[in-house]
Amino acid sequence: MNEAQKRLWQMLRLVEKEGIYLQDVAERLFVVPEITAEWIERLIATPEGRDRLEAFVGKFSRMQDTLIDKLLPYFLAAVGEKTGSALDNLNRAERLSLLTNPDQWIAMRQLRNRLVHEYVEDRADLAAGLTLARTMADELLTACRYLRVLAEAKFPPA
Repeated sequence: MNEAQKRLWQMLRLVEKEGIYLQDVAERLFVVPEITAEWIERLIATPEGRDRLEAFVGKFSRMQDTLIDKLLPYFLAAVGEKTGSALDNLNRAERLSLLTNPDQWIAMRQLRNRLVHEYVEDRADLAAGLTLARTMADELLTACRYLRVLAEAKFPPA
């Protein structure tokens, strides 16, 4: 196993750990079938609810950042591809069938930026963003599992 493949496996293990934490907090946060402005009002009325919301946004953001900014470039390097900007890497990953739809991943990053860097005051807007983030979190977890399967096939761990 070469150095690029070792780095890939190290990063894959980190992203899988982040995935466990993301799934855990998502299960504790999303205890309702539908996210509404009223549910958010009740959620943020308690310190525990605010903590769960903040934890989800943080874990979602961290896993998305790590997968796009670290794991994906490491995977590309391990297969001998040149790495570049996040958009270049997403396009290469699509070409290699590592990920699908780069626009979806860009939309995920934009949502992450909105949830992390802006205080969303409109509860209906926050509900819509969290509904989307809930779905995107599942997509992150699925992508991580798929990249593991590919890594096992191409670069079996030592």
